[in-house]
Amino acid sequence: MSCLSVMEDTRQLVEKINQLFVEGNMERFMDYLAEDVVWEMFSSSSGHTTINGKKELFNMDSSGMPAHMGFEFGTIVIEGNVASVQGTSTGKLNDGGAYKGYFCDVYHFRDDKIANIESYIIDNRKVNGPN
Repeated sequence: MSCLSVMEDTRQLVEKINQLFVEGNMERFMDYLAEDVVWEMFSSSSGHTTINGKKELFNMDSSGMPAHMGFEFGTIVIEGNVASVQGTSTGKLNDGGAYKGYFCDVYHFRDDKIANIESYIIDNRKVNGPN
């Protein structure tokens, strides 16, 4: 298999995984994660969070997350067993205000499963003030 076809296959996989997340299909999304996955989130609004394992991720408290999240994906970069995706997200906050964020997710694959995710999230309110 050529390097180009491996990159295309990885791109399609990353797009599929992100689509499942956007659709809220967490059960199928979880199928693509290693049992011992580590997800580190670095957020301008909530600081640093680490989630260890699929069980902890599945039971994660998402009550502080904006409702009705919309995602727009931009550039996908693939190198070896690492893929990164950048984009924007929008939604409504618990207080009714609008949310817009910018993100970059970096996926580290091991045996066709995501073993590690690093998410860098910038809340637009922390950059430009309230929307």
